[in-house]
Amino acid sequence: MCHNRRRPAECRRVRRRTRERRRRHERGGVRAQVRIPEDRDLSIDFARALCLPVVVLLHALQMGIGGEPLRAFNALDGFEPLAWATWPLMIMPVFFICGGFASITQWRRLRGHGETVGHYLRVRAVRLLQPVVSVTAAVGLVLALMLAFGADAGFVESFAFRLAEPLWFIPVYLICTALVPVMSWLHRHAPWPTYLGLAGSALLVDVLSRALGLPLGALNWVFVWLFAQQLGFGLRDGWFARRPPWQLGAIAAGAYGFIGLLVAAFGYSHDMLDNLNPPSVAILALALGQACLFALLQPAIRRLVGHRAVLGVVVVFGVYGMVIYLWHTFAMAVVTATQLALGLPFPPVLSPAWWATRPAWVVAIAVVVAACCAVVPKLERRWPKPVDRRTPLAAVVVWAVVGIVGVGVFLTMGYVPWQHGVTAWSLVAVAVIALIIGGPGARTPLPPAAVDVAAAARAA
Repeated sequence: MCHNRRRPAECRRVRRRTRERRRRHERGGVRAQVRIPEDRDLSIDFARALCLPVVVLLHALQMGIGGEPLRAFNALDGFEPLAWATWPLMIMPVFFICGGFASITQWRRLRGHGETVGHYLRVRAVRLLQPVVSVTAAVGLVLALMLAFGADAGFVESFAFRLAEPLWFIPVYLICTALVPVMSWLHRHAPWPTYLGLAGSALLVDVLSRALGLPLGALNWVFVWLFAQQLGFGLRDGWFARRPPWQLGAIAAGAYGFIGLLVAAFGYSHDMLDNLNPPSVAILALALGQACLFALLQPAIRRLVGHRAVLGVVVVFGVYGMVIYLWHTFAMAVVTATQLALGLPFPPVLSPAWWATRPAWVVAIAVVVAACCAVVPKLERRWPKPVDRRTPLAAVVVWAVVGIVGVGVFLTMGYVPWQHGVTAWSLVAVAVIALIIGGPGARTPLPPAAVDVAAAARAA
């Protein structure tokens, strides 16, 4: 308590400094307990933690099961109330923006310790592909049990295809990650030509695919998400922080206005989920708008993360983020299989009964996901760590491509028929094993500092 009655302003400053010291002490205690580096920008982790439940919730609501015979489909396809809600809820660009921030940080640290592009890509490829081996095997087992106990084969095939769809993030993110060394060099030496080149390429693909009907739309899986990743680079280097708030607000307003123009004048869908597959310049503009809005909110987010409870939630989502994202598909499989086994009805999609049962559906999925968070990390720790062996970049690229192709088979063909699922799983598993073994050279232990940085990169 301040007793200086003559200087109330001085008292307020003392109280403010005391509160700040207390918050820093609490935040430092949590950081120490979970080994968070002091230079880590937790606003990035907060954004990821905020977006992850939104993605899982949307996937859960999109899973529609019904009809005669029973089939799985997108329950929210054409659902107008959601279409406009996707403008704030389509947050996949945020993942790539935050990913760009984290990836360029990791790459610079590894590079500073003398590591190669091959080592960086190998660490990241194992980090992304290894969990796919486990979750696809688990989902495949549930689907096999459903068939063994008499589930309709047509339903299982449609259900399996829907369960595979969230895997799209893995190959796209891996491709963007693999290009971080190149894109970071371009960002350093030619930032504006890089931004404009990616945006122009995405626009050209849209024109050629939409106006001329050329089958080129898939190229925007690379151009659009690389653009979002570059925005993360700009965020990391402080470009957004150096802009005055009014300028960030104006850019964000312009980005959303551009989306409105695309919808009103050029036939783009007002549903951002439709613009996501494949990504269009509407998603690119959305990424720019979200980057500006995030930069505006970043100071407030950093203060918010200073609270112990908020930081604890952020840490939990950071530790279990990959488990939550991948294993919520397994959770949907388990809950659906249980519903079939108990003979519980599937209400008509979007009917009042369907909406009434959604809270129970989401809670059941959350319970299974929580169980997965308790079990899966312990099982995944049994995987051998990548051997400390210098591996040629060409070999790393080849095996990363094999893993990407394997995930692509899941995406395009689903888990069943079984020959497709087994082929896809085998490709991913072989790629992960090859990347873990490394080679063909002799083992070359990393310098101690590089070992610490590599471990941090694997955990990110």
